[in-house]
Amino acid sequence: MSENGPLDDFPLYGATPGADAGHALVTVDAFEAATPAAAAPLSPRLSAAAADAATVLLLAALAILAARLATGESPGLSGLVWVIGFLLYLWAFATIVPIMAFGRTVGMALADLSARPDGPHAGLTAREAFRRWLGTLATAATGGLLLLWSARDPRAPTPADRLSGCALTLD
Repeated sequence: MSENGPLDDFPLYGATPGADAGHALVTVDAFEAATPAAAAPLSPRLSAAAADAATVLLLAALAILAARLATGESPGLSGLVWVIGFLLYLWAFATIVPIMAFGRTVGMALADLSARPDGPHAGLTAREAFRRWLGTLATAATGGLLLLWSARDPRAPTPADRLSGCALTLD
């Protein structure tokens, strides 16, 4: 045990109250600046997106089949609008909540990716997670054309990275 206590080896945020001026504390910001994390390339991102899409489509298919079992009818044309709305809602819920809580979705966990902010918590804030989902939605709505700017450099940020302010990194 050292003279200042048992927790001297742990990185701390800022100086501790009562610490003497001659004792240098290693801050997390200085540690992270020494080892910057590079953005993940597109191939694991596409694998994660495919796994997330498969998860959402499976859950939506189960909901439609359960509705078919309950009513005995398949959804009509007006019902398809509700199905698309449900898919968007489910996709948002399956993306935003896990990124806020864990820093990754199911697909990101399978592809060993994470969205870790610079702060002390594991996931993104609600605003960052929602912006990441909006960037992904915009990329999907354009059929992936927005990824052309990211494709020129394998480590370039995607639209979701730019909107959320947090790039995906390989674990």
